[in-house]
Amino acid sequence: MQNHPTEGHGAYFDAMHDLDEATDRALAAVRAGEDAGRITAAQAAAERVGLLESHLAECRRLRRELLGGS
Repeated sequence: MQNHPTEGHGAYFDAMHDLDEATDRALAAVRAGEDAGRITAAQAAAERVGLLESHLAECRRLRRELLGGS
C-alpha cells in the first residue's frame, strides 16, 4: 500500500474542485455583467466580495465535514 497524502480524501478534493468551478462561473457572470454595463464597477466589486466570502465559508464547511478539521 502506498502512503499517499490524498488517500481517503477523495470526496473532499472532488467537492473542492466542484466548489472552485462554481465560484469561477459565478465570478465570470459578474465580470460579464460589468463588461456589459448592467452593473457598475462598485456593484461588481461588492458581488465579488460576497462570492469570495461564501466560497471561503463553504471551504471551511467542507473541511469540517469531510476531513474533520476546524
